[in-house]
Amino acid sequence: MKRFSRYMATAIGSLILALPLHAAQSLSAPLRAGSTFPAFTGRTIIDHPLTLPASPMENPTVLVFSFSRTAGKDARLWNERLAKDFPDNVSTYGVIQLESAPKLFRRLAIAGIKSSMPVSVQNRTIMLYKDDQLWRQRLGVKDESRAYVVLLDRIGIIRWMNSGAFSDSTYGMLKAGLAALLHPQP
Repeated sequence: MKRFSRYMATAIGSLILALPLHAAQSLSAPLRAGSTFPAFTGRTIIDHPLTLPASPMENPTVLVFSFSRTAGKDARLWNERLAKDFPDNVSTYGVIQLESAPKLFRRLAIAGIKSSMPVSVQNRTIMLYKDDQLWRQRLGVKDESRAYVVLLDRIGIIRWMNSGAFSDSTYGMLKAGLAALLHPQP
């Protein structure tokens, strides 16, 4: 009986030690359609804290990630089209990863970004200063000159992802995904 108790204690201890390792591995696993999007917190460009995905979400949400200045131009195309086609019933957020920008130049970069964007978008643009590699792994970043787009349903499940450049055909796929979420068929 003592041997069995020791065996069980060792097995349980090993399992408990392995759990954090497994959890850390799953945090960096690539995101896929059908999985739950991990929550994160950042600061908007006007310095307000914001956690996404918000809970509960009234609308489907589109997150547009950018990892470089060139990707910011691609992200702008996505965001402008979404704002035009879905002004009220889709929540859109730009997520700009600035960890790799030298700290000395971050304020200058933020000022430039802020001055080039409409005031209505500034509270929906999030600046991230950490976890650059984690987000690159999660989103499968291969080309940092492109925006990475993620569509979430109202409960935070990923319904569509894109890593290619903005085009009318890829935007059409996003638009179809949004239509399905906004007007579900019985």
